[in-house]
Amino acid sequence: MSEVTTPETGFDPRRLLILKDLLVDHARDLGRWAAAFAVRARSGDGDMGMSTKTSPGDMVTFADAEVQRRLVVVLRELVPEAGFVGEEGLDEPVSGDATWVIDPIDGTHNFVRGYPGFCVSIGLVVAGESLLGVIYDSVDDAVYWAVRGHGAWREEERLQRPEPRAMAHALIGTNFSAASARSTVDQAVYTELARRAAGVRSSGACCRDFCLFASHRSDLFWQFGLKSWDVAAGMVLVREAGGTMVFGDAPQDWVRAPGLATFAGEPALVEEALAVWREAREVRQA
Repeated sequence: MSEVTTPETGFDPRRLLILKDLLVDHARDLGRWAAAFAVRARSGDGDMGMSTKTSPGDMVTFADAEVQRRLVVVLRELVPEAGFVGEEGLDEPVSGDATWVIDPIDGTHNFVRGYPGFCVSIGLVVAGESLLGVIYDSVDDAVYWAVRGHGAWREEERLQRPEPRAMAHALIGTNFSAASARSTVDQAVYTELARRAAGVRSSGACCRDFCLFASHRSDLFWQFGLKSWDVAAGMVLVREAGGTMVFGDAPQDWVRAPGLATFAGEPALVEEALAVWREAREVRQA
């Protein structure tokens, strides 16, 4: 493993790996607690505490807020100098460079309906770089993690990507939001990439798509309008697995950007997908 040191930020590899060990256990415990909570609520034993945000498919539950609350307590104790960004209304900037970027339950619609699966996602971003990512995947009941310079892992298994596939043989993933359904550019990208690829899948939880890429069950993922909590942990996981993650709109501050056109996966496939997206935008502007 290559050593990547960041002494100027106080996050050397040893500290990052210690944090990883602690967060793997917390992510697993919180994910299992949330799964059990959902089972009880769906069976009538308790209230899901559900409401909608921007659309009928954009949901929030008691479990979303509670997992986020519990995570903040733990993370604040582990790294007092870090700020926070989280899906459920969490934005606590600090004067330093470190920010915890968390999605307490990615795939809440799946979570509510009992459709597999959902994720708990924890990312540490320092000076704009994703250094540590921990994702609990409820389908695998496993934690995926990565520390920059130390590889991508599923529990204790080092994840190694096979030889890359051409787009014609690639299994690709996306999640098509209500906003994308109204966008001619997004529709054109979906149609063209689906035409070129061997197959398209939708998981309903983009954090899980990053795990699927890292464990070589898919080759490319893209989605429009994502937020930093969707991608922070997955960014280092994808890159340490041998892939790349690119934001097509190149925001100056991706942690607080209003929406991210995200392409992740095999580098050559990401470049091909980006070219399709750029062409679709040019056609619309012509």
